Amino acid sequence: MKKNKTVAQYLEELVRFGKYHFLVEEISHILGMKKSSVSVSLSRLSKKGKILMIRKGFGIITSVTSGPLDPSYFLNAMMNHLHSQYYVGLLNAASYRGASHQAVMTYTVVADKVLRPVNLKGLMITFITKKHFEEINQIEKVAGIGGYFNISSPELTAIDLVRFPKKSGHLSNIATVLSELSEVMNLNKLKQISEQSLTPVSSLQRLGYILDEILEEKKLANCIHEVVIKRKMQLIPLSVANKNKSHEKIKIDKKWNLIINTKVEPD
Repeated sequence: MKKNKTVAQYLEELVRFGKYHFLVEEISHILGMKKSSVSVSLSRLSKKGKILMIRKGFGIITSVTSGPLDPSYFLNAMMNHLHSQYYVGLLNAASYRGASHQAVMTYTVVADKVLRPVNLKGLMITFITKKHFEEINQIEKVAGIGGYFNISSPELTAIDLVRFPKKSGHLSNIATVLSELSEVMNLNKLKQISEQSLTPVSSLQRLGYILDEILEEKKLANCIHEVVIKRKMQLIPLSVANKNKSHEKIKIDKKWNLIINTKVEPD
């Protein structure tokens, strides 16, 4: 690319090559401009609504769409820029597998470090932080609309849905999503992830109960139950949201060691 191009022309050329994100440092190097001069040009383009700086030194080209740019166009590049391991999870991962029943206005990414949300003016990218990321072995690389990105396996997605219920639309919505996600879950992979020490037993109890009693997915439920009976199950509430509710006259599910303190009604 010739160095006498303007920043705007450089970005237009990126779009022609199907690239919708950019680095300030890269523009400075390729065009032979000072970073301060690049920043001034980008500021003008931002005011015109043509670009959006979503992280220091990293931006996306927004003039190509009237709505928010699909995260698959830039997510992998952004996370590499932030030196962060990640995967797309929860309802977004389930939706990619064809298991979603509502419009998702937030895009959930699980990462190995604490990161600020990204506001795309119509879509919010939020982050969940997980420890021991190097031990998570059920992350898959898939092709999105705009490129490759990391996503949780159906089995990891199912566990995360019940592990983070507030971000998953709570238990009835989770059960609805699981009713379809269960169709692509693999017994061997489910057993493998259930046996990992980093998988909370509490999440397995809740997932097992929903698969067993609500969705009647007995094979999947029994696969989990074979594992949890070997791990220490404590008596816990099914719903975290109702955990302070009085337990008097509330059913106890002895198989899953759960206090059934809410009614789960999938659509």
